[in-house]
Amino acid sequence: MNVLIIKILGFLIGLFTTLVIIDIYDIKRKKVETFENKPIIPLAIPKEPEQIIKDDLALIPYNSYKYMCINTFFDITKIDNNKNRWYECDLEKDKEITSNEKFYFTFDKIINVKPNTINNNGAYGADINAVELRGPKSFYFANNIDTNEVSEFTILMSMKIKDITSKHNIIFELAGNTEIVNGEKPKYLISIINVNIKQNEKNNYDFIITIGDSIYSGEIDNIEKTTLKNNDFIVIGLIYTSSEITFLLNKQIFKYKTKGSFKVKLGSTPMIINKQGLMNIHLYSFVFYKTPLPSSEYLKFFKHNYHYLSGLNKAIESAKPVPELPKEIGVRDDIDIKLRELETKLETKLNKSMEEKSLSEANIKYENITPFDITSIRNTEVESPLNFLF
Repeated sequence: MNVLIIKILGFLIGLFTTLVIIDIYDIKRKKVETFENKPIIPLAIPKEPEQIIKDDLALIPYNSYKYMCINTFFDITKIDNNKNRWYECDLEKDKEITSNEKFYFTFDKIINVKPNTINNNGAYGADINAVELRGPKSFYFANNIDTNEVSEFTILMSMKIKDITSKHNIIFELAGNTEIVNGEKPKYLISIINVNIKQNEKNNYDFIITIGDSIYSGEIDNIEKTTLKNNDFIVIGLIYTSSEITFLLNKQIFKYKTKGSFKVKLGSTPMIINKQGLMNIHLYSFVFYKTPLPSSEYLKFFKHNYHYLSGLNKAIESAKPVPELPKEIGVRDDIDIKLRELETKLETKLNKSMEEKSLSEANIKYENITPFDITSIRNTEVESPLNFLF
């Protein structure tokens, strides 16, 4: 009886041992076949999503509605002292210009660029002291190019005013004439769009707006010198519609009701900035739209200027992550060698438990750029019942 039990146990132990050996061999064969027939897929290291730094203030606000712009923000070489031209900010360098519809301003004297007073590493200003800029013919800025009539527009400028010495100072001007028919003989009246900074008896300044044959004055009077001259930069804007005129001086807003039904028509006289070069200013930006600008976009324009003058654009550019270059794939021989090395390791570790090693993520730290405080600009504007809040 004991002999029978011993024989049965011996048979079972032998059978068990045989099955274990077969199973181990089968596992080894399958592992080797897997590496021989299929490429190795490396374990992907999970990554943090790339931090995308948006530069929302880089573009000119309401950019798709812009008709013409010159500035010192994007490419200072747009000021070409060899050809005496200041080219439109988005003009392609190799573009062939047959007619100056909206492509450049001309000037007679060399324009030097000067650092701004917010940040020496920020955008430079164009010194147009004693320099008159003459742009395309005025009628190109009309809404109706067939009749040369103006129905609405927006002009925005940013600058640093160094000094104002003349009694009358036209900061910009568009000119033409409007035909009035009385009886058989037509009558032509001067049609002008301009802003005159007039020195008053108190040695302060009144802003006088002329559009068509109407003069708008009295609301923007007695602006102190410190308001205009003691700022890092100021923004001046004029928005015109058939019902309302809006004048902007930094964060101040002034309004007039549009007078009469006079049709404003523009002529062939060039648009002018800093007429006769009377004002000592550093010009940063000039933008013309053939449409009224929403108030929210004006606030963006103010911040857009600070964005470049403060050098914030350069800080954002330098903080952008450098794209990772793809690794080169080794030659086929190298891959085969690595496969054989892996096969050898499987042979030696077949009966051992493999410890999984976790791959630690590589954390890339980006320094947050402190948002600029637009209210830090000297607030020396005159009091007004309407204010833009930043």
